[in-house]
Amino acid sequence: MTIRSEFRSSEPPAAEELEAAIDAGIAANLHVSAELRPSDPANSLPGGLIVLPPDKPCILVPDLHARPSFLHALLLTEFPGLSEPLLSVLSKNNATLLFLGDIPHAEGEEAARRWISSYDKALIARDVRALLSPEMDEEMGLSLTSLLKVIELQCGFPNSVFCLKGNHDNMTNAGDHGDFPFYKYADEGKMGAIWLSFRYGPFIMHKLREYELSLAIAAENLNFCASHAEPAQEITRDSIISYRSNSRIVQALIWTSNDEAEKGSVRKSLKSILGSEDRARHSVWFSGHRPVSGHFALRAEGQLVQIHNPALWQVVLVDAESRRADFFTILPDQPKPKKAASLVLDPLAR
Repeated sequence: MTIRSEFRSSEPPAAEELEAAIDAGIAANLHVSAELRPSDPANSLPGGLIVLPPDKPCILVPDLHARPSFLHALLLTEFPGLSEPLLSVLSKNNATLLFLGDIPHAEGEEAARRWISSYDKALIARDVRALLSPEMDEEMGLSLTSLLKVIELQCGFPNSVFCLKGNHDNMTNAGDHGDFPFYKYADEGKMGAIWLSFRYGPFIMHKLREYELSLAIAAENLNFCASHAEPAQEITRDSIISYRSNSRIVQALIWTSNDEAEKGSVRKSLKSILGSEDRARHSVWFSGHRPVSGHFALRAEGQLVQIHNPALWQVVLVDAESRRADFFTILPDQPKPKKAASLVLDPLAR
């Protein structure tokens, strides 16, 4: 796989390109081996849990939020100990790349400007067709470019690249299967869905929803688990695998706010998924979703590690033994990342 120049484009893709990519993404999600994504016995479809390949370093990417330039730079980055750019490492199956969800919808001042300007234009015109504006084209183009590149990586490296579902991975603004309509700067969920309907029509929107619902919702490795958000309550391994029939489990792993989770939810979920109290006591749960200042925040007695700082191009490299997490800032057009922090995963060894 090579990195093409359109990787950093904000132009919305053609309908044919988008449809083909979504179909490929659905197929990739539904054909992950049962060893890596155990099947739901109720329907023989891949369940909601990714069992990350052991004995390989794993790079965690918190909320991407429509930043294709971040992803472009990440794949060209050479991390300590990996000796070559990440794209080459992935092609040789020597590392794992895990996205924690929220691929679309940009954050920050520029994103707020685009959304608010588009909202005001539609309000003044009293016509939702005013959402077909340059600002919305740029915003949704960045979102769809990011999505297509994640899908391309999933398809190209099915044993190395995985993507979990976040609350923003709901571009049709649905209110089912654990999702809720959302807004932040304006009425982004509804505005984005209207833009998609005008630009691409209901068939592609249906396909896009099918892709989002095919994403897993949690991942496990030797000494850690990960999801988009903090587990809202005790989440069992079986309930994650059978997530298609339990929207409450999806909601509990993509929407949880700070101080909203039940006491002990992280420790209990780790015990259920990792299989023993002893493993759980020495392990952590990574999440994005809620922004942090700096490079990480520790909650749930040091067992929840929140890693999403929207102001940074940040990733977390967990070593092959799942004992230490190194936090790196990705630098535009620079081959080497900047190491920012380290964390021993075992809360009892810090």
